[in-house]
Amino acid sequence: MSPVSLTEQMTGRHSPEPMHSAFTRKETAHIQVMGAPVASEDQAALWQQLCQRPAKPGPRLAYVHIPFCRTRCSYCAFFQNRSSDDKIAGYLQALLRELEMAKGQPGIVGAPFDGIYVGGGTPSDLSPAQILTLGEKLRSVLPLKTDAEITFEARFQGFDNDRFSACLDAGFNRFSLGLQSFQTELRQRLGRIDDGETVRRRLEHFTRQDRAVIVADLIYGLPGQTPAHWQSDLDTLVDTGVGGADLYQLILLPQSKLGRDVNKGLVAPPPGTEEKAAMFNAGIETLSRHHFNRLSVSHWGRDRRERNRYNHLSKAGADLIPFGSGAGGRIAGHGVMTERKLCHYLDKIAAGEKPLVMMTQPHAEHRMRFALGAGFDLGYLDLDSLRQHGGEGLASRAQPLFDAWQNNGLAQQDGRYLNLTAAGQFWNINLQQAITAFLDKQLEQQQSEQARTMTDLYEQINALAKKQPLSSLAQVGRQLGLSELATIQALPDSEARIADGRHFDRLMAALTDFGPTTTVIEVAGQILEYKGGFPEGSYGHGFYNLKGEHLRGHLNPKAVAKIAFVQRPFMRMETRSLWLFDQQGQCSFKIYLGRDDERQLLTCQVEKFHALEAEFLAADRADSIDNAARLPKDGSTTFAANDDALSPCPDEVVDAAKAQQQALPKVCPISGVKASALAADGVEANGDSRVRRCPMKRLLRVGS
Repeated sequence: MSPVSLTEQMTGRHSPEPMHSAFTRKETAHIQVMGAPVASEDQAALWQQLCQRPAKPGPRLAYVHIPFCRTRCSYCAFFQNRSSDDKIAGYLQALLRELEMAKGQPGIVGAPFDGIYVGGGTPSDLSPAQILTLGEKLRSVLPLKTDAEITFEARFQGFDNDRFSACLDAGFNRFSLGLQSFQTELRQRLGRIDDGETVRRRLEHFTRQDRAVIVADLIYGLPGQTPAHWQSDLDTLVDTGVGGADLYQLILLPQSKLGRDVNKGLVAPPPGTEEKAAMFNAGIETLSRHHFNRLSVSHWGRDRRERNRYNHLSKAGADLIPFGSGAGGRIAGHGVMTERKLCHYLDKIAAGEKPLVMMTQPHAEHRMRFALGAGFDLGYLDLDSLRQHGGEGLASRAQPLFDAWQNNGLAQQDGRYLNLTAAGQFWNINLQQAITAFLDKQLEQQQSEQARTMTDLYEQINALAKKQPLSSLAQVGRQLGLSELATIQALPDSEARIADGRHFDRLMAALTDFGPTTTVIEVAGQILEYKGGFPEGSYGHGFYNLKGEHLRGHLNPKAVAKIAFVQRPFMRMETRSLWLFDQQGQCSFKIYLGRDDERQLLTCQVEKFHALEAEFLAADRADSIDNAARLPKDGSTTFAANDDALSPCPDEVVDAAKAQQQALPKVCPISGVKASALAADGVEANGDSRVRRCPMKRLLRVGS
């Protein structure tokens, strides 16, 4: 297997200040480890199968989602439902029924849980009585270890003493409070209601009760936040007596209200990377000085009861059983997501079903990748222990990457341990993305080499596509060293038919009548999609110029050598698509047929697709027969000097020419020029069929 080519996105940059400039930015807050999607029709049966298996030994977690909020936080892009007493009451009854359905399922209740996390949304919008009811149901259904961590997530607004006491009586022993900042202006910009002094007093009140672990989270990198703001927040947090603290960097989501406001210039931009790095260091120095124990790269504990079990074990790949609308988790390596739309969730619970919306198969390397996730969360990789999780030989295979990290000031290797430096801890998500990309490329190479051992090209394509169900047909072909056209040519006629590119004009005219489709353009590893009707166009300066409101462009008909009609399943869903190829076998763009609300192909488009396919292929066959008829009788490939020397035109050629002419439009949809009729006998004296061409000189050509 050839070595993986390392990019700067993997290695980072060499710099005297790696914390400031090793990478340009952090792209995401979490790394996903998922395998192939499970078809929707197979999810319920698979879920039941997994639930009936005995629970495997090891850490186990449960997540319970409360999908309601009184207000929408400006930095959040995942708002689901606005809180209302009636909606919450109805939802809680459905949630209790979902928990009740877990009884008698050994895969869920067959072994005790290490932790339960009730999150949201805003769980503290539940009434005291509802909190008690939920806590009692959780403890009656889910077996717990004697030291289980049971967390209740809350925001300060509305979380009064009665609700706090109800949580304690219900068995919750840990609270995660969304503080974000003590600075009133920053809090209000985020959509938080209470001022900084109010939340400080409430936090002190909760900690004085000393009946549970109180954890609060602070965010650095907020728009308008200064180092002085951040230091003040850290000092105030320490003084409140909290038992734990989460220090998170804001990942500004462009689709959030805050992200949009920043892009429009309505809000001050976030601090730069250098300032955020300084805030990260200030957090480490301040909490260490006050004898907080560092439990992970972003979590700290001062109360000896605080262990951060749920957060760490969820990153380490523990079974995580989801309950509620919009909850995510995993069981036996299979990813699980429940219905996010409240109405769909309620309907499925009423029908006695687990409200699944998505499931995935275990990733081929899920044990090793979760072990890596656990290591990055702690700030070091134990390379020896990775062998127990399927990482045999990882240290030697990834050594060039580890060496690059060391050279760039992001890590230091000490025997079996690869320890992240302070800069590496700051950029730990980027490093985890890097090792993930490295392993993905190695896995692709391995699967490609396995596929190449097969003699049949179609078998190779299918074998690789099965192992990589999320990879497109073009991506599979590239791994096998095939151009996109060669990939299509390897498919049987039942999956792909190829017509000549001379039908470009006819195709453009027909597409405008298809209705909503998806146009896909892939360039340099980037994929662009346009969903909507294909626009009309006209010719100018040798180009066919698209004139849509949202899709415009200039297409060169001469660059279209082949048009493929592809009907190959993708992720077990039926598809139909048109691929346009150039002379080198590269696809210029693809057009996928549209779907209805049930994700089924639009019947009218399928009919038009196959009608065009039949029309183009019939015309190509007629041309092939016509060209064969023009060959000299001696079998040579040189044409005679004049038309009189050609063989008489067979009847089937005349019929084919007539059929082709009848299939063509009577008026060019682009130029408006009318087509001339064939001669009365169908063929001119010399056997050559000719039709007056329109100025576009392409659409109405027949064999000339």
